[in-house]
Amino acid sequence: MNRRRFLKAAGASVSTLALGGDRLLAAQGSFDSPLILSLSKDERLAQDRSVTTPNAEIVVVGAGAFGGWTALYLREMGFAVTMIDQYGPGNSRATSGGESRQIRAGYGERELYTRWVLQAFERWKAREAEWGKKLFFRTGQLSLAREWTKDLTDTRKVFDKLSVKYEVVTHDDLVRQYPQMNTQRVDFAMYTPSTGVLKAREGCVAVAQAFEKKGGRFVTAKVDLGRRTGGTLQDVALSDGQRIAAQTFVFACGPWLPKVFPSVMKNKLATPRRVVFFYGTPPGDERFTYPNFPTWAVDNAYGFPSIEGKGFKVVPTFERVIVDPDTQEHTLTADELRRGREFVTKWFPALAQQPLVESKVCQREDSIDEHFIVDQHPELSNVWLVGGGSGHGYKHGIMLGEYVANRVVGKDKHPELAATFKLKDGAF
Repeated sequence: MNRRRFLKAAGASVSTLALGGDRLLAAQGSFDSPLILSLSKDERLAQDRSVTTPNAEIVVVGAGAFGGWTALYLREMGFAVTMIDQYGPGNSRATSGGESRQIRAGYGERELYTRWVLQAFERWKAREAEWGKKLFFRTGQLSLAREWTKDLTDTRKVFDKLSVKYEVVTHDDLVRQYPQMNTQRVDFAMYTPSTGVLKAREGCVAVAQAFEKKGGRFVTAKVDLGRRTGGTLQDVALSDGQRIAAQTFVFACGPWLPKVFPSVMKNKLATPRRVVFFYGTPPGDERFTYPNFPTWAVDNAYGFPSIEGKGFKVVPTFERVIVDPDTQEHTLTADELRRGREFVTKWFPALAQQPLVESKVCQREDSIDEHFIVDQHPELSNVWLVGGGSGHGYKHGIMLGEYVANRVVGKDKHPELAATFKLKDGAF
């Protein structure tokens, strides 16, 4: 469906959709207009406030990895888009927030995600060049193991099929190459040189800034469902008193989806607490810093080398504790501190006496099958539900955003993925 047919089908005209930066877009005919780019953020906000009942072709709720990229791609396709987030892009409560996320290629037999990651590498490079920001650090990834599990075996098969470069590192080679790590309990490792680390919070902010620069409208507000007519949603109500009408609504609000849609999303997502440790490295010792050490996975945990002095990252998996993303405290418990120290002492003895220099607390947002969710609301035909990052959403946002953008405007290029991403019947 092209943009003209999209508008006609929605029963709206271009003239009723212009607002804020989009008024200038209509006048200039290009979202790269010098007039738009010359406006300061305060000037754009002043224009926005003058519109008491703004309208958009598409409203995207959520400015995280999925929502931000979806909004940006839609804007680059020429649609008038308003993106709304109650806390702002890269905020501390978000699943997509935090300092960094890994971009790995191994997903067992789920070949789709390996294919997407391979494409994502090139897309991140292109966006870095466009924005003039360093967001991707190619560290390589080391998966340490005692045996060839089904997941590792399937990953190797997919790598061979897609010609992904990797190396099986023997125990003796691990001892020689990584003396700073305890490898006594490890028999071998799979090393994938192409993978690495992404700056998460900075990436979310960069996407939102690009969206605004290209004429998108961003609003910080809490969203409630607004008026309905038949089987469609007419508008959303914001906490500041505004109502925003649109033809299509994309709710990519991660762990908040069950709060917005309690009946549809009940027990469809789990939000377990996740704690992250950053340990200091010894003075003058660069063995644990990028690019001298890869990202790693061992003993049901993973982590990264110290990047730009942030500290050596350790992310263990503790018992599953479900949390509320709005209210959970972001401080570590005494038990978490103890167990984090035990882990780093066991696997990285040289860091045993180093201080904890920083910590983060967030939550995962897991779907029942760990596939992403991209589906229409069962009762509202113009409402889309997008979520279920399941611990691997951030790295795929740059791919999923384009998929969602195309799908919601009727340009789905991969109809075979609908069954993979549908909202499943099961529940937690």
